[in-house]
Amino acid sequence: MPSKWDEELGRRMQDEHKALHQLMQVLKEHIATTPGVNSAQWLDAMRAGFGRLYAHVKRTIAIKEQDGYLETILKERPTLAKQVAAIKSENDQLLRLAADVDHDLAATRPEDRLLVGDACARIQRYIAMISQHEQRENMIVLFAFNQDLGSD
Repeated sequence: MPSKWDEELGRRMQDEHKALHQLMQVLKEHIATTPGVNSAQWLDAMRAGFGRLYAHVKRTIAIKEQDGYLETILKERPTLAKQVAAIKSENDQLLRLAADVDHDLAATRPEDRLLVGDACARIQRYIAMISQHEQRENMIVLFAFNQDLGSD
């Protein structure tokens, strides 16, 4: 049975996931309005939006790894060590991918139509990767904490 601290951490993670999904939705909508001509304001807003997403991903991963979220899973189900290690590896990869996109966005000029298009595509792929990562993580959490349900 998870402790009160574990439950609080779980609620914090739920709140973080909700905020993450809101940020991703804002970016998707922004990308959908890509201007046909140079727009410094649009690109600045893209940089700011992605910067917020990147900062949020960093914060969420810190909660998972430093505040014990992933360790709570291992305490509950040590047999999930391989799956938790895979999630940790993906966390590192998500941070590296975001750093690369953030760096490239900073160097992209409004008149760089091909680079702007590439950045949009990379951000959309990144959002998809985050969603897939969360699905895998959620399955591990469900397995760890609900394995005994229905087996009286």
